[in-house]
Amino acid sequence: MAIAKSNVLVACGVLMVSGLSQASDSPLSLSASLGIEHDDNISVSALDTTTGQSDQALVVDFSAGYMAVEREGTELELVYDLYQSKYDSLDDFDLQIHTLSAFGSHELNDLDLNLYYSYSTVDLGSNDLYSSHSITPSVGFSLAENWYNKVGYSLVSKDFDSATERDATQNSLSTDNYYFFMDSTAFVSLGAKLEVEDTKSDELEYKAFHLKASVSIPLSIGEIGDLKFKGKYQRYWREYDNVTASIGEKRDDEQDLIGLSLIKPITEDLDLVFNYEFTDTSSNLPSVDAESNVFTLSVATEF
Repeated sequence: MAIAKSNVLVACGVLMVSGLSQASDSPLSLSASLGIEHDDNISVSALDTTTGQSDQALVVDFSAGYMAVEREGTELELVYDLYQSKYDSLDDFDLQIHTLSAFGSHELNDLDLNLYYSYSTVDLGSNDLYSSHSITPSVGFSLAENWYNKVGYSLVSKDFDSATERDATQNSLSTDNYYFFMDSTAFVSLGAKLEVEDTKSDELEYKAFHLKASVSIPLSIGEIGDLKFKGKYQRYWREYDNVTASIGEKRDDEQDLIGLSLIKPITEDLDLVFNYEFTDTSSNLPSVDAESNVFTLSVATEF
């Protein structure tokens, strides 16, 4: 059933995007992807819930952007994003996310001054889960030839519909470093983030430190032809400020995440994308102490 749905939605999505796309100099940009995903341990991190059950889902991602301002050294883009997953059996875990965002940038001498704002609503199953506002000012600059750095601050406000004890304000500082090579068609990156979350419930307040690394590189493999490989590794340490009543001690989480992607162009405007993600979370809270493997095969188009 899921595969039949995929064929119909792919056709509709491609026709819709093709019909809306404008000339290459149009301020409108569109992208869409549709795929089949297998998750061997369905979980909801926002609720600290792990089911231990596996399922397949139809996954749709759509984005529309409008470049409202584009002149030398200054840009402002407005974007709408939609994400939807539909599981075969565990429909209580269907996820729908709507995001409206604005990204502004201005070049000042050798600095890139950026400001990002977003508003998101997240639905789980047939119920509202939470909404969030985020604002992120950042500064980007070149440290050396082919080496680019970005430093930013982020403020996030989360408002849960029913689990109001999880209402939170999150503050974070981050830095990301990129090194470009192969005529800037490939890069490696390293990043770090310090995060503090204050919640309505004292039990859920924490401090966290994140490390991440990624690589993106074009490949050419014999008869397979051109490919793009992307890899990432992320790790975080999260320490909670107060005792969690259900375990009688302060909660302590650590997580490792490994992601791999292969992107194969099918036509000039259509790609076949394979993603694999492994997550290993170690915690003294049993509901989040788990591993998961997620496989996704999708087609993607961008105009």
